Amino acid sequence: MDSRYVDSEAARAVSERAANVGDALALRTYTARLLGAEESLVLHGGGNTSVKAQGKTIFGETVPVLHVKGSGWDLATIEPAGHPAVRMAALEQLLLLPSMTDEQMVNEMRLALLDASAPTPSVETLLHAALPARFIDHTHADAVLALADQDEGETICREIYGDRLLWVPYVMPGFGLAKACKKAWDGAVADGRSPTVMVLERHGIFTFGDTAKESYERMIEAVTTAERFAADAMRTANVPTVYLDDGLEARVAAAVRGALASVTGEPPERAPIVAVRSSEWILAFLERLDAYELVQRGCATPDHVIRTKPTPMFVPKQDSEDAGALSARMEREISDYARRYDRYFEEMCAKKNVARTKLDPWPRIVLVPRVGILAVGKTKKEAEIAADIYEHTIQVITDAESVGRYSPVSLGDLFDVEYWSLEQAKIKKEAELPLGKQVALVTGAASGIGKATAALFIELGAHVVACDCRGDALDAAAAEIAGKRRSQLITCVTDVTKRSEVQAAFTLASRMFGGVDIVVSNAGSAPEGRLDTPEGDEALRRSLDANLLAHNVVASCAADTMRLMRRGGCVLFNASKSAFNPGPGFGPYAVAKAALVALMRQYAVDLGRFGIRSNAVNADRIRTGIFSGGVLESRAAARGLSVDEYFRSNLLTREVMAHDVAAAFAYLAQARATTGCVITVDGGNAAAFPR
Repeated sequence: MDSRYVDSEAARAVSERAANVGDALALRTYTARLLGAEESLVLHGGGNTSVKAQGKTIFGETVPVLHVKGSGWDLATIEPAGHPAVRMAALEQLLLLPSMTDEQMVNEMRLALLDASAPTPSVETLLHAALPARFIDHTHADAVLALADQDEGETICREIYGDRLLWVPYVMPGFGLAKACKKAWDGAVADGRSPTVMVLERHGIFTFGDTAKESYERMIEAVTTAERFAADAMRTANVPTVYLDDGLEARVAAAVRGALASVTGEPPERAPIVAVRSSEWILAFLERLDAYELVQRGCATPDHVIRTKPTPMFVPKQDSEDAGALSARMEREISDYARRYDRYFEEMCAKKNVARTKLDPWPRIVLVPRVGILAVGKTKKEAEIAADIYEHTIQVITDAESVGRYSPVSLGDLFDVEYWSLEQAKIKKEAELPLGKQVALVTGAASGIGKATAALFIELGAHVVACDCRGDALDAAAAEIAGKRRSQLITCVTDVTKRSEVQAAFTLASRMFGGVDIVVSNAGSAPEGRLDTPEGDEALRRSLDANLLAHNVVASCAADTMRLMRRGGCVLFNASKSAFNPGPGFGPYAVAKAALVALMRQYAVDLGRFGIRSNAVNADRIRTGIFSGGVLESRAAARGLSVDEYFRSNLLTREVMAHDVAAAFAYLAQARATTGCVITVDGGNAAAFPR
């Protein structure tokens, strides 16, 4: 591992610091971010860093403080405010106590903050305070865990680090660990040693220094030493070649997602998000004969248990199955996993003689040979966090087995951390939005109604696959509508008249999110012409392809995915007022849209038994790209109106906007008892009232 420390960048971090940020805190922030940039060191809020400095009270008094990472901050993006100042005097007093509950520790640390509005200091704040070094860095480096997760971990670490090592046998994080580290440090000093590396058994690594650079580069050097040791111990083995299969991944992901929703009692058309993580080396690991036994040993570090559960669900490899059999098997596997978790919970409570409120028993990680890691979360972001963690767990297991035998903390120790109130507090509880845990695929999403619908669905909590045949326009639309919810949106350049491209879009949806619950089939065109002319006949044929048959391609692919998930679904069509009230010279468009309403009704009849709903929105006169190329002016002239009059020519005398149509799609997406329905969004047109 190479050092990312650059003297000029460090100097810039100091020179550009805010007025209330000292040099030490500026450098602390700089090197903390360097650590956070290395996924093999820390992941998603893991690790912590600190610096001892001086702070000022409201009375102008200068007091020693510890700037330590606060709860909720990620090292990769941390700002100076992410290292709140805690009075050292109070922390030193707390370390003199013989015992203290977790709740008391958190309360006392908050009372010791210089700023009461600052984030709660890390649960390992007292550990940082107990060590005399000015700068302290703590990570869960993969390479170090591969050595520390061994029965002979201490022997191995002493071999590679020598006298500079301070080894601390496993103690659960919190007050007890801080006391254990202080005792170990004091003992080393009494022996005349000055440790520069501290390894916590089956947990992680600390390095220290008088400067930010010294502490950081000691971390990089220590991890590099561990990497080299593991590389030297690597055994030569015949690694099987396993090829990636996007289609298989998609089918299994959709089946797992649907099965999870069924077994956990989710409402129809709603399910956890599933993210697939696959690579040749992940697939090769899952082909190992001992893969199941290895992953059942537990987490690489206890900090991961709140994201991955103590163990993953491992689905044995079987021959290919049809959709129904695959979904049914996944339901059985998930139910079996939940029963095993229930036994684990009951056994641990009895063994430890404690009473706890059981957390949900459902897997966060599902491992499937020939497919990879399937990570589960309420959101794509949550699922990706779990996937990242388990991808690195597989790396730790692989390296640990090369060195010796992977032997992480016991299930009993994992139980203590899993049911530790301070660990649970790290996961933010968020209210579920109306379309939360739902995946929507929207065609024609680069502009107009499709773009407005994708934007509204994201705002309502859905994960969206935005499709359009115009790649540049689609990218621009995605950049505009995603905002802070970028993880909820993926794009797919798709020509809806080509079944292979539509199938690829649904495959992508299943691989990225675990399936599709809502489809808004919106893409289309607006050809003009009199049907009794050769030009009109040709325009009709093109229109039927774009405005009818392409919708059938989208709907049929949607039905395949939804039936695999067995959770119902919702297919929504953007029809038109022209379906009921055609305009002069607009036959190619009106005929196709009238047929589209019939198509919608047929899907409602045919798919109702699967719980799949089919509805349409009849909009009229929306300012979208469909009116480009002179179509708008032509339609207005055909009605004897100006362009502005054309848009306001309805019973409400108001222009209908794209977001009005999007709101109708959002309503239908939530109308669980509605199918075969047409909603008009046209400002009122008596001639187009549905009959």
